[in-house]
Amino acid sequence: MRITSCLVASVAALAAPLALGPSTAAAADIVTVPQGGVGRWTGIAAKECGIYGKRYAAVDAACYFPVDIRTPAGAHEIAAWDQDGKRHVGTLVVQEATFAKVEMDLPESLGRYLDPSAEEIARAGKERTEVLAILGGSGGEPRFSLPLAKPTANLPKSEDDFGSERTFNGKRKSLHSGRDYPVGAGNSVMAVADGKVVLAADHFYTGNAVYIDHGDGLVSMNFHLQSIAVEVGDEVKRGEKIGTIGGTGRATGPHLHLGLRWLGKRIDPALLLATPDALPAVSDSRAEAQHKIDRAERKEPDETDDLTD
Repeated sequence: MRITSCLVASVAALAAPLALGPSTAAAADIVTVPQGGVGRWTGIAAKECGIYGKRYAAVDAACYFPVDIRTPAGAHEIAAWDQDGKRHVGTLVVQEATFAKVEMDLPESLGRYLDPSAEEIARAGKERTEVLAILGGSGGEPRFSLPLAKPTANLPKSEDDFGSERTFNGKRKSLHSGRDYPVGAGNSVMAVADGKVVLAADHFYTGNAVYIDHGDGLVSMNFHLQSIAVEVGDEVKRGEKIGTIGGTGRATGPHLHLGLRWLGKRIDPALLLATPDALPAVSDSRAEAQHKIDRAERKEPDETDDLTD
């Protein structure tokens, strides 16, 4: 199978910490989520949610908990605050996932991406700094519901390349933290939800790229566009055209790279394009999840797990 190549390059902090300590959650209050996945907690009529020391708004009265593709296996405390302000505490168990390792050969025409010049390295570094500044999202109320809208009118099956570890010409490695969709050049790319364009530019690796902040810490990324139809600061609506499919940047052909960050976590975008009912839920896991939590090694994530009222 031919794989089209591309590169993937504020939520308020909580006021006072609550020590993790041993989990006191019942078996029914545990959800098991693979790396790069999203867990959910329904049936509480939630107003706010908490994980990784962050407290953020619920989406359509449900709590969603994104897990980064590199989050170590282990346990994290989660919380949901209902409409009356009552806090419900549970546990999310991160399950290690297996991702493909792919060897890829770039053509001579893309040789600059294997041995970039000093100027190109400096350019890519500056662009990376700009991108990192907006990936955490602006927080606030969500401007989206799930599932998200499809980014193209006819969205073909992805090559199932989320999380693949790519090696180009035996030289450079890249973690693919989005999905590539083989859509033909010139087709329209649409916003997956309402939001604000926070970055729209021609970048060295990702080509013409559009980043949209959808509130609640969710940011969508659209790479390798042929053209960009929006500007930084534009307010866009779900389904509104933001550009056209292309093959700019480090791409072997026209396609759409779609990526999502939620609370800064790299998650599989296909999960939010499908019905949320398919996501692992707190009420789904029971004896199996309890067994995993009993033997899970508690590791501190890259942010504190402390929660507050």
